[in-house]
Amino acid sequence: MIQNAHDVLEEVRDEEQDAFDNLPEGLQYSERGDMMEEAVDNLDEAIDYLDDVLSSLEGVETTADDSTVMEIDPWQKLVVGDVVHHKSFGSGVIKSIEGKYFFIEFPDKTSKFIFPDAIDKGFITL
Repeated sequence: MIQNAHDVLEEVRDEEQDAFDNLPEGLQYSERGDMMEEAVDNLDEAIDYLDDVLSSLEGVETTADDSTVMEIDPWQKLVVGDVVHHKSFGSGVIKSIEGKYFFIEFPDKTSKFIFPDAIDKGFITL
């Protein structure tokens, strides 16, 4: 299943990169082009993360039983005002959490992320 997600993300990334490459040069340097480049970068990060996951799972066998203890993930305790870190944007402050989205203010811009997926996938660290 993880390999399928990896393959789909690579396909989407390649399509987005091709779409960007086929934009007229003037549009490549526009807001639209910037958004497309950011999407490709985010997809690359997700693919890298899945590569790491797949590598760490090689040769691992798991068994589950009723004695497995569930721990609370650190992201479940996040509140507005907490400082988080993004690989590309650096440190930022959570400005709001609205449903499944959270907004983080970085030094150069405020960005919206899907909560908690951005943390689970390694884009945002605590």
